Amino acid sequence: MDADVKNAADFAKLLKQLRLRHGWTRIQLYLRLNELSSKEQIIGFDSIERWESGRQLPKIEATLALSRVFHMPELIQMRVNIIELQKRLLAPR
Repeated sequence: MDADVKNAADFAKLLKQLRLRHGWTRIQLYLRLNELSSKEQIIGFDSIERWESGRQLPKIEATLALSRVFHMPELIQMRVNIIELQKRLLAPR
């Protein structure tokens, strides 16, 4: 599955597909993610909408929680790869 994720838009689409495959609303995903956190709250409810629309990548702690909720540790490497690609594209030539 990770071969299909090449950019933030692909990552966004994957997160939405995973959520829908589990039959969860954004609220249900929000609650599950925050249940896993040692902090009071690792994400705000609006964060999920930003991730699924591709406007923002989840921070690393949220990505770790997503990987646990969806049982997909490869989400972490996907995010790292996207960040690295973005850095290369923005680097001066």
